Amino acid sequence: MPFHVPADLAGFFDEIDRKFRLLLHEGVITGIDQGRLNMWLANFRTPEDKYLAAHILSGLTYRSDAMIRSSFRHLVHSELPATLRTTANLTFPDIETFEKQIQVGDGSTPFRFVAVDGQFEGTPGKSGAVVIRQFRRHLAVSKALTCRPEDLGQLPASVRALLFVDDMLGTGKQFIKFARFYKLQDHANNRALIYCPLVAFDKGITKIRDELPWLHVQPVETLGASHQFFRPYKDDLQRWDADRVNLLEDVRMHVDDICNRAGLPARTQHSLDLVVAFEHAVPNNSLPMLSIQTSTWVPLFER
Repeated sequence: MPFHVPADLAGFFDEIDRKFRLLLHEGVITGIDQGRLNMWLANFRTPEDKYLAAHILSGLTYRSDAMIRSSFRHLVHSELPATLRTTANLTFPDIETFEKQIQVGDGSTPFRFVAVDGQFEGTPGKSGAVVIRQFRRHLAVSKALTCRPEDLGQLPASVRALLFVDDMLGTGKQFIKFARFYKLQDHANNRALIYCPLVAFDKGITKIRDELPWLHVQPVETLGASHQFFRPYKDDLQRWDADRVNLLEDVRMHVDDICNRAGLPARTQHSLDLVVAFEHAVPNNSLPMLSIQTSTWVPLFER
């Protein structure tokens, strides 16, 4: 049987639609409104399309700016002091002292925060630059403690740690390209290099650790195969885990059909079939239906 709405899930779309609108109303999901949701849902025409859309909304991992601010605070209060101690032998009497140093630090401070921006790919203004601005604003980080990657060679020898702030680590390929473009390994000879993505896919972490063993990866949140949209049911690998009824091949074919109708790519170069979105951007590891716009397709989120 081709992709279909299981009989016992006939009301699934209405249930998820109601829950998602409640999240919008209560401000849990910000950056879009009911009108934007309506326009996105209008892309889905048939009952099967709408059933698929409901699963996309149900599986969404969304991080608002408020959630990102909380992640930054967790990073500073719980992760970085210990990591700096073990990787760069930098110690702080307490969290308050560390946070104060972040806010009033100057050229003599022994660490720097570095944006993972898109200039190395010829596409400046990508999310890495946005993230470092959010990081500075939310935590009142001293401007003297931020550094662009092309300026790393100008840092004094007293800087003993570089902390790369990013929103998403997906396949790992982009950061590896970034590391090689800026020759980060040269800095690893006398500095600790720490990569701090807010969200990381577990296979991407493994890839970076294999190819850049001199880099310490410190994600705030880790995702895995259970977060992928096309995930198999463990007791029947041909079936879709989301409903354990439809065949995975049929789900993929239906997604391909919707994308073909709308002029969307079914997958992007770095796609991991995730359903992840930040308020400021949607990573290219997510389904294109979330963020790519065409003449016949309105995305749910801006790219």
